[in-house]
Amino acid sequence: MTIYWERCGVCGRSLVTLQCTVNKDTEVCPHCCTSCYIRDRCSSPAWYPSSIKVVVKRREAVKVFSDLMNLLEEKKAVE
Repeated sequence: MTIYWERCGVCGRSLVTLQCTVNKDTEVCPHCCTSCYIRDRCSSPAWYPSSIKVVVKRREAVKVFSDLMNLLEEKKAVE
């Protein structure tokens, strides 16, 4: 799947857009797709709510944070 930053064909904002399933000539942003009035009749919506959210597991976040802090401490020790 290729994602482009283009102008939404519904609201006009410059966001990440995908081709609408119902209107093939329209590019839609996630906000307009999820709030579409015919979404319940759409066979395969371009945007799903699960594809919009980015979920980071707490353990991953803590590990990345501690790794970054260790690198910072090592850099301070070298100076």
